[in-house]
Amino acid sequence: MEILSNDTIKRIKQKLVLGFHILDNEGQGSDIAGHISTRAPKSDYFWTNQFPLGFDEAEINKLENVSIKTNQFDIYGSVSPALGLHCEIYKTYENINAIIHTHPIYAAALGIIGKNLEPIDQQAAPFFESIKLFDEHHGVFNNGEGGTKEIVSAIKNNKAILLKNHGILVFGEYIEEAIVGAITLEKAAKIQIISMAAGKLEKIPDESIRQAKKFLDQQEVFKWKFNYFARRAMRANQNIKNML
Repeated sequence: MEILSNDTIKRIKQKLVLGFHILDNEGQGSDIAGHISTRAPKSDYFWTNQFPLGFDEAEINKLENVSIKTNQFDIYGSVSPALGLHCEIYKTYENINAIIHTHPIYAAALGIIGKNLEPIDQQAAPFFESIKLFDEHHGVFNNGEGGTKEIVSAIKNNKAILLKNHGILVFGEYIEEAIVGAITLEKAAKIQIISMAAGKLEKIPDESIRQAKKFLDQQEVFKWKFNYFARRAMRANQNIKNML
């Protein structure tokens, strides 16, 4: 395992804190529910927020370090009992280095009515052939319960999972991809819910949606968008800079 410098660790943790505040500012914070984590590639531990803090309360000195192999916490405090799911995902998928679970209204509504995201708008392009409707409900995520084994098996090459009667899981090779993905998914779900109420869904041709996906899936594009959302969040809450 690569030994990370203190500066590298600080940058990863700062991006994680920004990610919490970005999603809160974009309406995906829901009191103490939901969770975000990130790790360095191939690392055997990850960082997340202390529990029971909300997304808007994330601070760099309140992050927890969790061992993926043992599920043991390396510093004082506690994390959400749902983080066992993150451990199992990281163990199984080396390419996943950031995980988000939130309960955004429109994406949750799609799951409730048993509909997957459709390629009807360019907002949905990054998830074309990369999102799955998990059409089961096993209760809340709690120390391995709540369908952890079934969900981990369902991820495969998907960037996101719509959870029936619950919310969303979004994955990324890096934190910027996952944060932007969660925002993009909710916007695309909103467009779909409104379109379904208005009339028949007209899908974008496969060739066109694949072209859009190729462009929007670029690491540079995710970082541009992440930085924009960070600036937007910091304009809304100038205290964020003191939490980094």
